[in-house]
Amino acid sequence: MKKSNFSKRIKALALAGSAALLIAGVVVVNGCKKENTNTQVKQTVVDDESQAITAHILAFKERMTYYHENPNLKSGGQLYTAIEAATELENLLNYNFCYTNSGCSQKEYASSEFIVPLDDLEKINDPKLMEVYYNKVIDTMQAQMGRVNYSTKKLLLVDLEVSGMDSNGDAIVTIGSLIGNGQAGVLHNEDWWYGENGGMYPNGQYYPEDAASQLMKRVLDNVIPAPPTGGRWIYTDVVYETIPPTQDPIYSGDPDNYRDYKIFYATEAVATITYVQKHLPVAEMSFYECNYIDYALGYETTTGMDFSDCTITGGPVWDEYYYIQHNYQMFAGNRHLAMNIGIDDILAY
Repeated sequence: MKKSNFSKRIKALALAGSAALLIAGVVVVNGCKKENTNTQVKQTVVDDESQAITAHILAFKERMTYYHENPNLKSGGQLYTAIEAATELENLLNYNFCYTNSGCSQKEYASSEFIVPLDDLEKINDPKLMEVYYNKVIDTMQAQMGRVNYSTKKLLLVDLEVSGMDSNGDAIVTIGSLIGNGQAGVLHNEDWWYGENGGMYPNGQYYPEDAASQLMKRVLDNVIPAPPTGGRWIYTDVVYETIPPTQDPIYSGDPDNYRDYKIFYATEAVATITYVQKHLPVAEMSFYECNYIDYALGYETTTGMDFSDCTITGGPVWDEYYYIQHNYQMFAGNRHLAMNIGIDDILAY
């Protein structure tokens, strides 16, 4: 779970008019009625809030470009606290480089740290923040993407968090990047292996699809609306949370490794794990799909933001007992619409 959303709440106050875009609708999924606020966009316009946040981001981008083209200017511009600087950088990165709603079948979340130098008043000005942006942030994110072993790569979402202060009084900022493989998943109503890219049951080796990636696509398709033609979503004030698989038990009596928890989990502390536990038939897939969508909608309620992405992966763990599980990480932010705006490739920046 993320350390705290407190600084993100402060960050949100740094930008006027960054309230979430709310969209109403209802969906029925596999017989489970969901009060899903995001299934369809019946009418979408670039609302005042989206226009305001776009204008704010573009003004900050223009300042960064100006000082980058005039490196001899060491003073001037605006002053930012560490939290405000992280907010501005995060929003610009999500605007410039992120392919939202790309439907990648595989994703990895990478996290690194960098230092934001502050003056005696714990502020940083535009010229120095420009140096951080071009010389630290971009380089760090390119390195993160370089360590991901995909043949094609897309940056999906960026989260910056002030995580502490160093001994010099400068801010330590954690930068998290959600990186996708650039290949859209395809839905199949079949039986699946739980994860490990094991594929479709009983054939197997249906790489890169498995129950986890199929469930990930189902959650995203049901919770996040498709933007109108020519538009894309921009997310600000991003937060995330990872759900422990055993957080919500639902068994009565003793667990038996069959739908014991809302998230897929089976352990040899209960019974020997065989292909029976690793095989998820359609009915079991539907069970987990409903639960995972519930988590997504609940996260919107908890954060007061819009569900923006997720990763669901399956894997084995060898600890005191061998166990298998799904790892479910959720992201949320304030959603804004941008129309007819291109995306830069951060690897070529």
